[in-house]
Amino acid sequence: MTGLAVDRFGARRVARFAGPSLALGVVLIGLLSYSAGSFVFFFALSFLFGGAQVPVPYVKAVSDWYDTRLGLALGAAMILSGAGVALIPPLSAALIGTLGWRLAYVVLGIGVMVVSVPSVALLLREPPIKTVGPEQTDHKDEMAAMQGMTLGRAVRTRQFWLIAISFYLISVVVGAGTHVLPIILSDHGWKAQQGSFVMTIVGVGMMVARFGFGALLDRFHASRLTALVFAGAGVGFLCLASGISGLTVPIAAVLIGVALGAEVDALAYLASRVFGRKHLGAVYGALMFCFSFGLGCGPALFGQIFERTGSYQDGFRLASVAAAVATLAVRRSDLESGRSQGDSSRRVCEHAPSIH
Repeated sequence: MTGLAVDRFGARRVARFAGPSLALGVVLIGLLSYSAGSFVFFFALSFLFGGAQVPVPYVKAVSDWYDTRLGLALGAAMILSGAGVALIPPLSAALIGTLGWRLAYVVLGIGVMVVSVPSVALLLREPPIKTVGPEQTDHKDEMAAMQGMTLGRAVRTRQFWLIAISFYLISVVVGAGTHVLPIILSDHGWKAQQGSFVMTIVGVGMMVARFGFGALLDRFHASRLTALVFAGAGVGFLCLASGISGLTVPIAAVLIGVALGAEVDALAYLASRVFGRKHLGAVYGALMFCFSFGLGCGPALFGQIFERTGSYQDGFRLASVAAAVATLAVRRSDLESGRSQGDSSRRVCEHAPSIH
C-alpha cells in the first residue's frame, strides 16, 4: 500500500504522514497500555500507524534524483538507520531504567516526531517531472528507465520472484539473528550491557554496509556483491553453530549486521535497475513486503525450534542453509535479467507514450 501511495501521491506527501503517525502510535503505547492485552493491541497499532515509515518513500525519491551514482546515493541516504539500530537499544534501556517504561515510550515517540517532521520538511525534495521529446526517443535505455514496469507486469517475471524469494530468505536469517543474539548471550551468562554492546556491533556493521555497499554497487556487479554478503551471513550462523564464545559472537554480529545493512541498498538498486523507476514505489514496496515479512518470520521460526529442541543449534544450521539458497537465488535473478533485459527494455519503449 505504501508503494502504491508513493507512486500516486509522491514520496514527500507520504513521508510527511508517516513520521507523525508512527510517533503517535509509540506515544499511545506508553499512555494507554494498562494490561498485557492492551499493550499488545497498542504495540500492533503503532506498527499499523507506522506502516508507511519504511524505506519505500525515500528510495523512490533518491532513485528519481540519481542514476549513475544511485548506489552511493542510496547508501548515504540510508546510513543513519544503522545508527538507530546501534543507539536506540541502549538508549531505550537507559530511558526505561531512569523514567520507567511508560514515560520511556512517550519520550521515544516525541523523539520520532522531532526528528522526522523537520527532516522531511527541510531535506526531502522530489525532482521536476522530466519530459522526453520526439528527438530523444532514440535513447531507449533512458526511456526504459524512466518508464519502467508496472507492478502487475513485474510480478509476471521470473526476476521478481527470484529477488523476492532471495530477500525473504535472507531477512528471515538476519531477523532471527538480531532477535536471538541478546537472548543467547543472556542464556550463556553474559550481562545485559554485553548483550547491548553486541547489538551495537550489529548496528555499526549495518552503518558501514549501508554506505560502503552502496558505493560498491556503482562500481561492481550488483548481484555478485549481494550474493557475497548473503553468503557472509550464512558463515556468521555457522560460527554460532560451532559454539558461543567471545570470538564467534562478534564475528557473527558483524556479518549479520553487514547483511542487514546491505539488504535495503541492494534491493532498491536491483529493483530500480531491473524494473525501472516510474512504478518503483509499487514494485519496491511489494519486494519490501517480502523482506519485512521475513524479518517477522525469523524470530517466530527460531522460537519454535527452541521450544521443540531446547536449543538454537538447529536454527543456526537452518539459517546457514537459507542464506545459501538466498545466495543462489539472487545470482539466478541476474542471469534471468541478462537474458530478458534487452527484450524488456524494447517492449517498454515501444509501449511508452511520447511526452511533449
